[in-house]
Amino acid sequence: MANKKIVLKQLADYFAKKGTILSVAEYKAAEDKPMRYMVAKRPFGSWHRMTSMVKHNFPEQWEAANAETPAPAPQPTPVAPAAAKEKVEEVEE
Repeated sequence: MANKKIVLKQLADYFAKKGTILSVAEYKAAEDKPMRYMVAKRPFGSWHRMTSMVKHNFPEQWEAANAETPAPAPQPTPVAPAAAKEKVEEVEE
């Protein structure tokens, strides 16, 4: 049981540092992961169960891993110069 808590704490800290909860594929591809995927998943039975336990047992790390990043400001749509509009209107006639 203590091993499960240690693994969970390491994963919670890792996700908080990354700023996101990684999917299985992302975790497997990560070069800086704290442990192999099977070691991370085995005590919990599934990746989803592990993420649920992180949320329940380590709420501070969960918040850090799920902090919403502000959405980028929408780009203004370019306004065509008046001369270009006149040319378009001439073609339509």
